[in-house]
Amino acid sequence: MSKRAFFFGLAVVALLIFSLYRAKYGAQETVAEIEMVEQQIELAQSEQADLLAEFAHRSRQEWIEEFARRELGMVPARAEQFVRTVDLDGRVGPPTELPDASVQTDREAPRAN
Repeated sequence: MSKRAFFFGLAVVALLIFSLYRAKYGAQETVAEIEMVEQQIELAQSEQADLLAEFAHRSRQEWIEEFARRELGMVPARAEQFVRTVDLDGRVGPPTELPDASVQTDREAPRAN
């Protein structure tokens, strides 16, 4: 066998060894990235479960009523606050006319540049 063929074969073997090393290193990096993504998924699922539990708690009627009283100062409506629609004009006055939407006021008029 000639020296040239021997060195060519040696170079090919060295290249294959280097390629195998890079492939193994790349696979280890990929495994590490996959594990990191799986941890992020688990964290997000845990956070989602917490948020769903909090949503279930805060959407209960009792919690909403207690929050409305405590934080907003709201109380349940009294019977005298309810009005039939036929009696509404007598309580709050007749309806007023709304301005025509097609007529623009001075503030709404487009400006010329």
